[in-house]
Amino acid sequence: MPGLSRFLLSFCILGYIFCSSRAWHVKIPSNIKGLLGSCLVIPCKFDYYQYPPRRPDRVVWYQYAKHTYPLVYDDWHPKYVIDEFKGKTKIFSASGKTCSLQIYPVTWAHHRQKIYPWVDPENVGKSTYRFFDTTVTIEVTNTAEKPTIMITGDKKVGQSVLVECTVYHTCPTYPPTLTFGLQVQSHGVTHRPMSDGTYKTTLRATLPIMKEHQPVTCSVRHRSGQTASTTEILNAECSYSPLTISPTSDEFLEGHSSKVTCIASYTCPIHHPTLKWNYESMPASTDTSRAAAQWTTVSTLNFTASAKDHGKTLTCSGTFSGGQTQEVSITLRVKRSMHFRGWSFTTPGSITGWQPHRHSSNLVDHSVRN
Repeated sequence: MPGLSRFLLSFCILGYIFCSSRAWHVKIPSNIKGLLGSCLVIPCKFDYYQYPPRRPDRVVWYQYAKHTYPLVYDDWHPKYVIDEFKGKTKIFSASGKTCSLQIYPVTWAHHRQKIYPWVDPENVGKSTYRFFDTTVTIEVTNTAEKPTIMITGDKKVGQSVLVECTVYHTCPTYPPTLTFGLQVQSHGVTHRPMSDGTYKTTLRATLPIMKEHQPVTCSVRHRSGQTASTTEILNAECSYSPLTISPTSDEFLEGHSSKVTCIASYTCPIHHPTLKWNYESMPASTDTSRAAAQWTTVSTLNFTASAKDHGKTLTCSGTFSGGQTQEVSITLRVKRSMHFRGWSFTTPGSITGWQPHRHSSNLVDHSVRN
């Protein structure tokens, strides 16, 4: 640091020409965490309504000390930067009234370091802001913060919900990577600065609910290698569809066997239903299958109608393991079979017909005989 500036700053510290000015304001967090091996961005903004700096783009960072000014960052005099920070610091954004500092990579030597910015340090006077009164203390950790999971939507098995996985960090230059442990439809990642100096990275996705109690896991991996994960149990409601009978309106022929099916659709296998017909003496078979998050149990009845069944109801009842019951019926329409009516048929042994001759008006007798 040039001798004149060092002298002027020391002189200010002693209070000979320095007075605090309320016309300036510098905003930095008082404490901030940095992940070992990752980057650390310390957000910094300044503003004023009097005593503007000559060089607002000239920003220097110092280590807090009582009577000296150890350099943490100075692009004019990089060789004077102390060893703990040499080659590891730069201004994160020089646009507008910003003074944010990036440290990369973060080392254990940065732990508990108290530092502060100074805008236009070559020009000081009686109205210069007391920059060293606004410091930030760095806390270095080697443990990644766990992400948080938020689930919104209709939490029913077979439906889809929106899942958000969020992690807070202090390295916007190399933001961490978030992943879900299930197959999801990703909607992308967003990054947003927060008022406390951290940055928020959020991964959004659509998740289909496949079962009643479904674990949802989100993992984070930082550029420096640290990882962490969080698991939330998604508790969803089971649902049932009304029982259906097929066919629903076909007529049945007396004495002929027909297949009638009763279909139960549900979303949770623990609620497997028992299906019964009111024609219990007739044979029936049951089969269960699954497609995605939908379970289907089908009871097939081999139904043989009789004349006295006409106008009666054919009923299928379902009792689910959770205690819920359903019922569906159709009205039987039975056609009488000629065999069951006692009808009989006879045919003549021969049939005689008359046909005009092609070349004569005489009629020719054609007989068909057995």
